[in-house]
Amino acid sequence: MKTTVNTNKNNVLGFFAALFIGFLSLQGCSSSGGGTPSENANGLFTGTGSVNNGTTLTDIRGFVNDNAFIFFDETEAVLYQGTITSVSGSSLTATLDVYLNGAKITASSVSATGTVTGESSLALDMTGTGFASGSLTLLFDPLYNRGATMARLAADSFARWVGSAHTPTSTDIHIVRILSEDDEAIFAFRGDTGTPSNCRYEGVKSIPDAEKNIYLITSIDITDPGTNNCDHIGTGYTGFFAVVDGTSTDDTVLFAATNGTNSNFSIMTKPL
Repeated sequence: MKTTVNTNKNNVLGFFAALFIGFLSLQGCSSSGGGTPSENANGLFTGTGSVNNGTTLTDIRGFVNDNAFIFFDETEAVLYQGTITSVSGSSLTATLDVYLNGAKITASSVSATGTVTGESSLALDMTGTGFASGSLTLLFDPLYNRGATMARLAADSFARWVGSAHTPTSTDIHIVRILSEDDEAIFAFRGDTGTPSNCRYEGVKSIPDAEKNIYLITSIDITDPGTNNCDHIGTGYTGFFAVVDGTSTDDTVLFAATNGTNSNFSIMTKPL
């Protein structure tokens, strides 16, 4: 007996099967998220800037952690503190305040736009005036991936971190020393300007991610320890530490903090 095949029926079934498979494929693509993933801006950064209608910043150092950032330049004693408000692909927007010689000079936060490539570069273009205008061009520092331990940051009276701190008084340069405490989350500084212990910095630090080289400063209070010589008493500073390389491994600490009115930052080394 001859078998007759209904080719029309088979063709229809094949068409709907192909259509169904195509639908499932489209569903799979849409569930993967689609679009261009946004870059991660976290890191330590170094770089340069052109601000204030021609002022060149030659040695910017700084931190980005969970979209909060601080960048500073020792030569010009200027510090930029702010928040990355959005990242879409490699484009970002931010708001920031500017501190010069330890005092905030922006009456209100300044808007900025820029670009970021994760673990590569970050650029900001600012829309304000003076030091709040111009651009910052920064490169990712791979030391960010070295990790963080309290032992790397620790110091004591015999092995101190020493450096010049840029404070709210532009002519007042302090020697800063990190002193270890029984509670490793607590730290203290001492600032000297000719007589011992002119200012005491005391606060709380933490490590948000042990695989990343950033230490959070969740609070610092600056007080006079009884000498009546501290010229920048203040409370509520927050910021960052990082331990980086200078002439040898882990021999330099970066420190920066602000409290909405004043800033304080330093690059410290531990003399042999």
